[in-house]
Amino acid sequence: MNLLPKATKEFASKEYWDKFFQKRKDSFEWYGSYEEIKTILLQYLKPNDNFLVIGCGNSTLSVDLFDDGYENNTSIDISQVVIDKMISKYKSNGIRSKLQFECMDMMQMRFANESFNIVLDKGTLDAICSDSNIDIDKCFTEISRVLKYFGRYICVSLLQEHVLDKLLSWFTVNQNWICRIEMIQPKSNETNVVDTVNFPVFIVTCLKMKAKLAETYVEMDLNGDRKFKKIHNISEVASIIKSYQRMEFLKYMVRNSKMDDENFNIELFDDSNNNNNNDDCRYKFYFVQRSNIVKSNNMIRCSIFIVPQGREHEWMFSTGKGRLELLKQCRCDRLAVVFLSRKHRYENMEKIQNELGNQLQGFFPPTSEKILFLSIGDGDIGERNVIWNGYSEFNGQMFVEDVCIDGIMYRRLVFANNHNIIQSEARLKKCKQGTFRCDRNFLSCDHHQYIAAGLAIINRPFKNVYNLLMIGLGGGCFIAFLANNLRPSDDIVLRITVIEIDPLLEEVAKKYFDFQQKTNRNIEINIIIDDGLHYLRSKSQDSQNMEKFDFIIFDVDSKNIELGVSCPPPEFVENECLNQVQTLLNDDGFFILNLVARNEDLKQIIYERLKNLFQYRFRCKLDKDPL
Repeated sequence: MNLLPKATKEFASKEYWDKFFQKRKDSFEWYGSYEEIKTILLQYLKPNDNFLVIGCGNSTLSVDLFDDGYENNTSIDISQVVIDKMISKYKSNGIRSKLQFECMDMMQMRFANESFNIVLDKGTLDAICSDSNIDIDKCFTEISRVLKYFGRYICVSLLQEHVLDKLLSWFTVNQNWICRIEMIQPKSNETNVVDTVNFPVFIVTCLKMKAKLAETYVEMDLNGDRKFKKIHNISEVASIIKSYQRMEFLKYMVRNSKMDDENFNIELFDDSNNNNNNDDCRYKFYFVQRSNIVKSNNMIRCSIFIVPQGREHEWMFSTGKGRLELLKQCRCDRLAVVFLSRKHRYENMEKIQNELGNQLQGFFPPTSEKILFLSIGDGDIGERNVIWNGYSEFNGQMFVEDVCIDGIMYRRLVFANNHNIIQSEARLKKCKQGTFRCDRNFLSCDHHQYIAAGLAIINRPFKNVYNLLMIGLGGGCFIAFLANNLRPSDDIVLRITVIEIDPLLEEVAKKYFDFQQKTNRNIEINIIIDDGLHYLRSKSQDSQNMEKFDFIIFDVDSKNIELGVSCPPPEFVENECLNQVQTLLNDDGFFILNLVARNEDLKQIIYERLKNLFQYRFRCKLDKDPL
């Protein structure tokens, strides 16, 4: 039976609704049943109120209200067909004698001015807004006319963009109205034959005042806790509503496996008034699923994995391949991998479950088994303490944080624009005074260990002076390790030149990572604040005063990871830059490159460039490359 119109504007025509109700024998509830909306609705009704239901259709709303003790109600509809059916069905036995049904056009109502305390609209505004030829302002003017002062117009709507615009532009321009928007709280998923987009349903309540308000605003409560927040910017109201609508569409796409990007993620923000970090997401989560799901008793096994604070950088959690492995280890069909923000506080796993349970439920199929919360160990959510955060024009927002991993404390430098890469990490050791200092005898980052090992095994001819050039300081952990552990003899000098584009990083390295330029041995450290590309270019072109190096190390991150390379920036592995490196190296010099790339084709191109320039090459891949 086809009950949908060919054009949306038919929703506003009398002929369409006559045909619709002739075909339907049962009641049709737009936007939910009485039980679903009455929690909010009854907040604004009193049993002795005289109220009007406009565009009632064959909904049982009027009848349900009557049976709940709200007897002074009148319902109107433009379709005589449905009015006759409602009278026959609900008034023929004489039980509901006060219940009134009338065929009437809501644009030209026959009621006297200020006849009703309440005007109820369940889906009618959405229907008439589908026809651009209808004068919606005339409709609102007529509603205002029949409504008493301090009476309420209550509209149940999907609040599509054009509907919300019409509604707010009239009721906020006419400043003698107080407007509230609430969202009907969805019930938990039930097993359905057909999975559809569960667009949120809203209830807008407009209170008619005698005097104009001093300011324009809309009160909003979309969480069901009746803690209304005043929004003075009307465009912000539309943006908030749209975000909830898009979220429901995203839920539909995710639970029906229509998002095939392994890096697709969703962020949830805390918009509570007392939260100072409401511009930073509280939770960020990724979804992963088996390619071939075998249902057990027609049910799907789903879980939510909470990544402990400080461990979000690990391969298992930060990469698509790692999350697939995590899925296997969790022995489920679908998994949401949740990251906790460094700018928020979390009490324990139980509180996290309470916050996330309902939020994530809708992302899993309605045929899911009971969704389990998982983590490492016995509900471990980790320990993190942000000891510094700052901003620079080169690296954006940065954090220095202390984390505890398996009982060991580490200090990390992290850039906000790339959450999955640790820029620098040092193991902390406890001092006698109870404070912590960086352990300069230990290399925490795996790639630094490989670079150090490469330097150690090189069989070099004897020289009095060795020159090492490193592009990228970070927290200075690698250079500090060299300075603290290399023991050149009295007649050998190691000169280390570090090029760092961001002057703030030098301060961070010295203040938070115990980096020192002065050493007690024959090791000289010189930090130059410059663009590494500019430095290499200028030095390689200065043929008269060219300083050559025994070692050149690239350990610098890329600011644009969308290009497929996270380390170094792509310009550093172009032929022009690599030729400059070759020019600046001694004949027996070594070039060491920390390469982090997820684009395999690009990675092969870089290998080919290195092959064409350097006769001898050694490549070492970390066991669990982060990208």
